Amino acid sequence: AALSLEMVQLNQIQSVLGHMGTHALVLELLGSQTRDPFNEYPGRINNCDDLIGYSLKNGRSILLRITYCNRLFAAYFFGRYDEAAELAQRYRNLSPYHAPTHDIFHTFYEGLTAFKLARTSEDSLRWMELGTKSVESYQDWVNHSSWNFKNKLSLLEAELYFCKGEIIKAKKKI
Repeated sequence: AALSLEMVQLNQIQSVLGHMGTHALVLELLGSQTRDPFNEYPGRINNCDDLIGYSLKNGRSILLRITYCNRLFAAYFFGRYDEAAELAQRYRNLSPYHAPTHDIFHTFYEGLTAFKLARTSEDSLRWMELGTKSVESYQDWVNHSSWNFKNKLSLLEAELYFCKGEIIKAKKKI
């Protein structure tokens, strides 16, 4: 909170906005409702939805990607899979931009969300296709750096096999 306040005082608006979205994610993960990171930037942005609106209005694509990724992670983590799927779709609909770190996390959580929804929704083919695209992306990335991506690929492949009912193959992946 002190860092956010100091950034506002120094007019480091873009820095404080990115910090607030991440701060809100951490507080949500901790289950804290006593602190509001948006208090440090009063009157303009009061929540993550305002932060998204600001990002869209002002062409702040990196801030928008960060906010969508943080919210996607939290939605998946807390089992809000429909919300996670909507956020993944919003991220995917953004114009192409080279933001590899955010794309990597987006692809991972979108894949996990897709496989979960493939097991629980009536539109399982659509979700399987989306999850499979995530697996394919990670297969490509493993060729560039297995150390960075193999663990996430293994989990996505385990989910893929589990969805297909291939339990033995799924267990071998984890």
